Amino acid sequence: MKAIILAAGKGSRLHSAEADVPKALHELRGKPLIQYVLDNLDFLAPEDITIVVGFLGEQVKKALGSGYHYVEQKQLDGTAHATLCAEPVLRGCAEPVLVCYCDMPFLRRETYQAMFRLHEETGAGNTLLAAHIHPIPAYGRLIRSEAGEMVDIVEDSACTPEQKRIDEVNVGIQVLDGARMWDWLHEVDNDNPKHEYYLTGLVRVLARKGVKQSTLELADLSETAGVNSLEDLAAAEKLLDAGY
Repeated sequence: MKAIILAAGKGSRLHSAEADVPKALHELRGKPLIQYVLDNLDFLAPEDITIVVGFLGEQVKKALGSGYHYVEQKQLDGTAHATLCAEPVLRGCAEPVLVCYCDMPFLRRETYQAMFRLHEETGAGNTLLAAHIHPIPAYGRLIRSEAGEMVDIVEDSACTPEQKRIDEVNVGIQVLDGARMWDWLHEVDNDNPKHEYYLTGLVRVLARKGVKQSTLELADLSETAGVNSLEDLAAAEKLLDAGY
C-alpha cells in the first residue's frame, strides 16, 4: 500500500505567510498538523509515503526528515494536479494508493485501514470516504444513479436546489488503483469557476468509463474536522480537550 499526502497549500486563512510557516507545520497543541496524519499512517513504512510540498516546502522536508518521498507542486492548480506531481515516484506501482490531506488531524488509523480493506474487497478503482451530515455542510454532494452508483461530485457552490438537499457528502479522502490512476488523473478537466484540476472530477471520469467505485461511510463525524483557519484551529483544540 502507498499513500500521498497533499501538503502544498499556503494556508492563507491560517496566516501562514505572516508566520513564515507552511500549513502542514502549523501546530495543534504543540504538534504539526501533518504529524497527526503521519502518526495515523504508521502502518505504512515511511518510504511508502509521498508528501506533496509547495509553499515553504523546504521547511516541511527539514521538519519531517529524509525517510519520506517528497515532490513539489510548483503551481497550486488543484488537488488532482497536486496528486499528479507524485506520478514520477509512483507510476509503475500496482498497489492501492491512498490520497489524503495534511490538515485533517482527526482521521483515525482504523479509518484509513478500513478504506484499504474495502477497496480490495470490492475490487473498486476508486474508494471514497463519504458521510451523511446534518445540518448539511458546504461540502461536495455525491450524485448517484438510479441504481445507486456514484456518478459525480458536485461542489456546494454549483449545486442545484435539488442537489443542495443531498446529505451524502464527500469527505475528500480516496484510495485509487495504483496501476491505472495516473491515466485517469490526466483525463480530469478544469471545467469549474477556478479552472483548477480537482480530485472530485475523477468520479465523473470513472463513471464514464464504467469503472467500479465504492464509498466508505464515516461513522464518527468528528473525523471530518479539518484545519483551514484560525477558527478551525480553535475548534480542533476543543476536540482534543474532549478526548479525540
